[in-house]
Amino acid sequence: MSHWIFIRHGESVANKARVFSGHQDVPLTELGKEQAAAAGEWLSKGPLPTHVYSSDLQRAVKTAELVLTHAGVDAPIQQSPMLRERHLGAWQGQPIDKLKAEGARAILHSWTGKAPGGESLAELAHRSVSFFATQPDHEVTLVAGHGGLIRVLVGLIDHQTFDEIGKVNIPNAVPMTRQVSPEAWAAILSRLDD
Repeated sequence: MSHWIFIRHGESVANKARVFSGHQDVPLTELGKEQAAAAGEWLSKGPLPTHVYSSDLQRAVKTAELVLTHAGVDAPIQQSPMLRERHLGAWQGQPIDKLKAEGARAILHSWTGKAPGGESLAELAHRSVSFFATQPDHEVTLVAGHGGLIRVLVGLIDHQTFDEIGKVNIPNAVPMTRQVSPEAWAAILSRLDD
């Protein structure tokens, strides 16, 4: 079994403003940087990552950089657009509270629901799990990503139902650890394809 550490980016300017960002490339706030640094301090107690994956959006990359710096780890960050947050289509940049009042929360929490022109959790899961199913196994892996991404990956590892996965809250910059077998990603992908 390999040790995996999943971490959502620190607070972004979109989080602070309470707007949906999706694929919009927004930076971290000062608080977000502090959160990432604190996560690195926690990570420094080990086990330390030997490989690091990140979304290619700056809020995830910067979080990974700060976590590694504060953990004292010198490892390259493998960035991929396959690890981006789910695309929120017409809802990107829109106020969260306004859309919640209009029923967006229920749509986004469902496995197959999606914003107009956006991606569902099911599509996000297939995209990201397909990526990991093609990667080599590493002893300790850090994944820096987004709320939706971490929600589906951890939920699938934990064998949650698709309905449960959408309801899980993923806080900013709080590491979540799991033991994952080398063949787990291929098995999850097979489950998604059923």
